[in-house]
Amino acid sequence: MGAGANCVLKRHLRRSLKAFESRLCIQEGESLFDPYKQYMYSYPHKTAYQHIQHLKLEQYQQELTESSTTLYFHIPFCESKCGYCNLFSIPCKNSEKINGYIEAVKRHAKHYRDVLSFEGVRFESLIFGGGTPLILSIDQLGELFDIAENSLGIDLERVNTCIETSPNQTSREKLVFLRSKKVNRVSIGVQSFVQAELDKLKRLHSAHRAKIALEDIQNVGFDNVNIDLIYGVPSQTMESLRYSLETALSYQPDEIFAYPLYQRPNTGIYKQFDTDKDLQYRMYFMICDVLAGKGYFQTSMRRFVKDRPSKQSSCGFENMISLGCGGRSYIGNLHFCERYTSRQVGCRDIINAYINRETFFDGISFYKLDMDEMERRFTIKNLFYYSGVTFSEYKAVFGTDLYGDFPVLQKFLQENWAMENGGAIKLTPLGLSLSDYIGTMLISDAVSRKMECYRDA
Repeated sequence: MGAGANCVLKRHLRRSLKAFESRLCIQEGESLFDPYKQYMYSYPHKTAYQHIQHLKLEQYQQELTESSTTLYFHIPFCESKCGYCNLFSIPCKNSEKINGYIEAVKRHAKHYRDVLSFEGVRFESLIFGGGTPLILSIDQLGELFDIAENSLGIDLERVNTCIETSPNQTSREKLVFLRSKKVNRVSIGVQSFVQAELDKLKRLHSAHRAKIALEDIQNVGFDNVNIDLIYGVPSQTMESLRYSLETALSYQPDEIFAYPLYQRPNTGIYKQFDTDKDLQYRMYFMICDVLAGKGYFQTSMRRFVKDRPSKQSSCGFENMISLGCGGRSYIGNLHFCERYTSRQVGCRDIINAYINRETFFDGISFYKLDMDEMERRFTIKNLFYYSGVTFSEYKAVFGTDLYGDFPVLQKFLQENWAMENGGAIKLTPLGLSLSDYIGTMLISDAVSRKMECYRDA
């Protein structure tokens, strides 16, 4: 990114910050305007899913071959539960229990093959998430790769393979093994390089250990390395956040994900402190400013990449086959997963039941999206990405007018949250900064009602 482009972006960011500062003076009941309402990483949220006794998955054979497919392994085990985490995971280093889980994953894969033919399926990605996948031993990881290759026919030479890790679980030996399996991308959850901030987040790794892990990742060599950081931590200052950013940049990562800190129910930091939302929002703009100055391109509110994507492909119709419990699967308009919970006792119960499962499509949760929900999913997933929603593509896919289907987008234009550019509606810098606020405006009434009625397990 050139110096001129940087100056234009900085002017946009300053105007966006000024516009938001004026909103901070508007009282909404007792509280100030809050830009952090909900992270819209997928739609609909699992809390809108409904229970089903038996899922007839064989009816979706055609849909499985119509779009590209990702195979996802969910590893719900960690060294410890981070203070901010409400994901489906538990602290567990018991090798016997992990082995039992892997055996269940093998049966899960076989059950998929029993009801679906994978001939003609276009696997484009293989992802290991969690939890902390690298808590597994090399032999245990090897069993998962064997499932991908020999049970589901994935060619490791042709797919993009990604894995998540944490500093304490990142060893040179495991990294060398991952390279031998053609892993392209490693994402490491550092969150901060300031020890006091790691302690506030209830992270067990040290700042020093994070640096050692990153040096090992650098030395082994991967096509793409991502570093996760968090802003809005108690005691965090602009200066300490800048230090973490500059330290992360010293490792020349291909991507940086910067997440605002949320205090969610059933987490260790829930209601433990008051977050300074004004400071947190200012931190966001500082992150944008620093990373733009280093040549990083922003693709979403959270993601910054060293190289601007060359292909602007839309998303929202891709398939995903999830193995393990805690991940969700998408085939066409059908979404399904094990029962969702963020409570530790609920996670343990579901994992224990999964380890003993013989059939995997009974007594689970699902959501079948109608056309309105498919339109919303497509719009949400593309609008909050830098390329936006192309009017002609939306018309070609759904046969209707985008503004006619979503009148609220006119409000986005009026508020300077979005703009029309290149035949598409895209978020402005202000809109991008408010993704977690304005995204909830696109949730349907039906999904909202189901989410409100949800009761955690």
